[in-house]
Amino acid sequence: MRLRTAILLIFLCLGLAPGCRAIRRTVDSRQSIEARRMSREGLAAIHQNRWEEAEKLFEAALELSRSDDRAYWGYSEVLWQKGQHAEAISHLEQAVRLSAGAPELRVRLGNMYLEEDRVDDAATQVAHVLESTRDMATAWALHGDILVRQEKLEAALASYHRAISLDRQSPQVRLAIADIYSRQQRHDRLLATVDQLEESTIPTEQAAQLEMMRGIAMRELGHPDSGAQHLQRAIALGMSGREVYHELAKTELASRRFAAASHAIRNALQLAPDDAESLSLAQNIQQAQARLAADTANDDLTQER
Repeated sequence: MRLRTAILLIFLCLGLAPGCRAIRRTVDSRQSIEARRMSREGLAAIHQNRWEEAEKLFEAALELSRSDDRAYWGYSEVLWQKGQHAEAISHLEQAVRLSAGAPELRVRLGNMYLEEDRVDDAATQVAHVLESTRDMATAWALHGDILVRQEKLEAALASYHRAISLDRQSPQVRLAIADIYSRQQRHDRLLATVDQLEESTIPTEQAAQLEMMRGIAMRELGHPDSGAQHLQRAIALGMSGREVYHELAKTELASRRFAAASHAIRNALQLAPDDAESLSLAQNIQQAQARLAADTANDDLTQER
């Protein structure tokens, strides 16, 4: 959903919305007109998840015109979807050149670079964009993503907040902010951030991650019962790695629900029987349960006397 939204925004700014780009001062040939039509149809195909049809349309557009940046850009998205990342980047680089560095394409190229761990190249693209405009939310979001990779978390927060100020309907940026607060153990700020999210606007996988962050935050703020509910919801949404079971075990242990804590650790051990952290948590649960039993026995003896 995020990719299709980005594609729509770029296409709007590259020719479907007035005022986004300067009108070319050349007379379009019939071939270039037909190529643009095919590019528009390719966009429609992408938004309907008809990737094979989109690929054929963009290939045909490029056969007709090698000067249409939109055709190169659209084909790059198809190649990226197919996992052909190097070729996708090459086509998008050509689109950037043909468009004279259209900011929307530079941001998309920067995101592709970042996904390929080409952090410096991504930084170069976003720097070009921010030199020409300071009010582009997607550029500030990319800037924040780059700073996170560089472990500059406070600077990343500043960039993300700038992005939010420009586009408040940006769930991915709010998720990135929440992730930083989670890493910084600023649990109250994390909860304030995620409370502003509409979960219907984010994919299920990220909704599960969000529930896990909520669960940890609630536990650390002294509300383990609520924390356990959020962690269980994360599991119900499909999260099943050792980490979520570890956090659930810690949270259930904080409420002295030893059976539930042990069940969570058994799930973790099923995934990796020799995992050191799982084994350590299992031992902690047994020791806590033994201490409680001993304390209870001592209290009973005291009352009998």
